[in-house]
Amino acid sequence: MLDAGHDHVSALDAGLAAARATRGMSFVVLPAPVVSPAAIVAAFRALPMVAWSSRELALVGVGCARELRGRGPSRFDDVVAQARAIELGAVTGGRWTPRMLGGAAFTPGAADAAPWTGFGDAWFALPRWTYSTTGQLVLAVDAADARHAGRWHDELAAFRAAFGTRFAPRPQPPMTRIDPGDTGAWRAEIRAITEAIAHGDYAKIVAARKALVELAGEARPADLLAELDARHGDCVRVLVRPPGAATLVAATPERLVELRGTRVACDALAGSLPRDLEASALLASDKDRREHRLVVDAIASALAACGAHVDAPSEPGLRALRHVWHLHTPIAATLPAPRHVLELVAALHPTPAVGGTPTRDATEWIAAHEMARGWYASPVGWFDLDGNGELAVAIRSGVIAGDRAHLWAGAGIVAGSDPERELAETDVKLRAMLGALGVAA
Repeated sequence: MLDAGHDHVSALDAGLAAARATRGMSFVVLPAPVVSPAAIVAAFRALPMVAWSSRELALVGVGCARELRGRGPSRFDDVVAQARAIELGAVTGGRWTPRMLGGAAFTPGAADAAPWTGFGDAWFALPRWTYSTTGQLVLAVDAADARHAGRWHDELAAFRAAFGTRFAPRPQPPMTRIDPGDTGAWRAEIRAITEAIAHGDYAKIVAARKALVELAGEARPADLLAELDARHGDCVRVLVRPPGAATLVAATPERLVELRGTRVACDALAGSLPRDLEASALLASDKDRREHRLVVDAIASALAACGAHVDAPSEPGLRALRHVWHLHTPIAATLPAPRHVLELVAALHPTPAVGGTPTRDATEWIAAHEMARGWYASPVGWFDLDGNGELAVAIRSGVIAGDRAHLWAGAGIVAGSDPERELAETDVKLRAMLGALGVAA
């Protein structure tokens, strides 16, 4: 339970009183124990929500005090402008850095149809409540919101119940059907891409395929998130549910960008091999090293174009995940002056790890030949009002809508790619979500 040494109802009421007398958005900070983010997701099944769990930080945002939406080519600029327009009021009960949580579609317009309805081109929220494993539960209210004390008391009670219960995930309903998609058509697409590469039109295109899992009952995102926490603790686990939308869930190994002041960190993650094979084969693969080098060079070039001094190792290392080996190069950079993390997102996304190169040509191919990706392989994460933040790439992901799980996996296609091997690679990558659903190991 919440620390018995504090009267949280009184502290909440005092914070609401301060908010009623203050212009702008106020924050009421309450102490909280460390619990599984899934416990909070389970307690608020009907509200918009974003959960983020990395090795350094876990956040769960519940409800929306402010929504930030962007559309079209200016979507990231739109979100930044709306965030900067938020007027800050009082902070009571402790220190707090407000964070916006959310993400964006793979490309503008990619999330206009089911199962992505409601996600939009870019959506972030200043959550009504933010829970942090730093030991804080924070309510965001303005003067008008602060008049609804009864609602905030009820929601605080729901948090207290979640904190007081040890969360244990339950198995999902049994699978009734799995549709792997048209694998023959996907192989044909890979052959078409390799032919276009041979003609010199592209250097790389990332091809994605979709699988559909149908269950005997409604899938439970909280239990799915808990399984991903248990099975993929070395990845960033993300859950995003905008108002009126389905739920995106991911366990992604790929950090797009992290910004702290002027210090930048990115991951180049490309080149894959099933974990049951020897990692030395991946390091020795000319095809995978060429694919990986395209990603490293693109990230370094994008950061340099932002004025950054870039430091990247000359040789990749290995990233070992539950099902996959990846070639991995950590990239560090220093900016000459602070910038907003979403400016860097706009410059970096999509990297050749999820799109291809040349970037515009590859994304046009993807749009013409694939079902719309929605938020698959898209930037998801958080930023604060100083522009610092961290966003990951929503791979190893799926959308949960009722009794259906829509899953995606991709493979980078370069000269020398073999359709059978690439299909097998996507099968392995799908196992991250299939395993959490109880369908695979």
